[in-house]
Amino acid sequence: MYFPYLYGRRAERNALIDAAPSISVNQSVYPIVEPYSPASDLVALFEAYQVQGAKLFMIVNPSRGKLITPQQQTTWVSDASKYLAIPSLVTPAFHVFESTTVSDISNFLKQYSGRESALVILQRGLTPAAIAKVLGSRPVRIFTGPQIAEADYIAAMSAQYVVPLVPRFSVKVNADYPAQSSYSPDPKSFGPGGFGDFAIIDATPPRVGTGGGAAGAVAVHMTFQDPASKELKVQHFLSDDQEQYTPPVSLKLLQSIQHMVDQQAATPNRFFKSPGYTNLEMYLTLSKKTSLEKSKQQQINHHLYTIAQCL
Repeated sequence: MYFPYLYGRRAERNALIDAAPSISVNQSVYPIVEPYSPASDLVALFEAYQVQGAKLFMIVNPSRGKLITPQQQTTWVSDASKYLAIPSLVTPAFHVFESTTVSDISNFLKQYSGRESALVILQRGLTPAAIAKVLGSRPVRIFTGPQIAEADYIAAMSAQYVVPLVPRFSVKVNADYPAQSSYSPDPKSFGPGGFGDFAIIDATPPRVGTGGGAAGAVAVHMTFQDPASKELKVQHFLSDDQEQYTPPVSLKLLQSIQHMVDQQAATPNRFFKSPGYTNLEMYLTLSKKTSLEKSKQQQINHHLYTIAQCL
């Protein structure tokens, strides 16, 4: 199984909606979503997964982005409660922070008694032994972040599946990407516990409402599986123009997509014809101007589709 950690912002949300039909087939990809805005922004996602019979993990105690105040958090839980109450749709996940207490975890377990549940631990706080004690014999999947020692949780919680969320994109500046990079071993090699990551995004929580600078180099990142080793790799297609402000980002994206299409022509079937790939190809065919956000949506969709096909 594969557990991509995504934020509930528009590009990630829309990518997940587009991926719902492929994810629902013999589901092996289970997205973990951390909301960053009002629950109304996720209604289309909930409903798409309900229609397709797919399931996702949802952080039920969101606290970042536009959900910082207690009132915003209470409103989010109330507005999302209709969907959170459906076990076949949502596996509730509790974000364990540095300030989280044993009582907080106990209350979460009581609230969702009799259901699959999960803990997301991205920072230090309660010891693994303390968490293991409150969980007892109840099976709860544990997702650990890059600052957490996975081995400590495995040692303390032999009855649980402990899945590390591994950031697999270490390059921060598009212009620095190599032609391609390794993403993970054969996804089938991870066993029943599965594997997880922060999908196509930095593990650092995103900024909300702060805007961004002008893009220099623009990149399109496309996941594929090496047919011999079964290793997952990502090919990085950079725009020819890499100066800030000129030409417009929409034209730089078309340059990157052109390189992607050229690669597919040179090595047929390297990339699955996912909805994301098909949409990027369509942008080029129609010379359609697009944005970094829409491009990101298609790249995430292609990534999720590809791993679903490989599992």
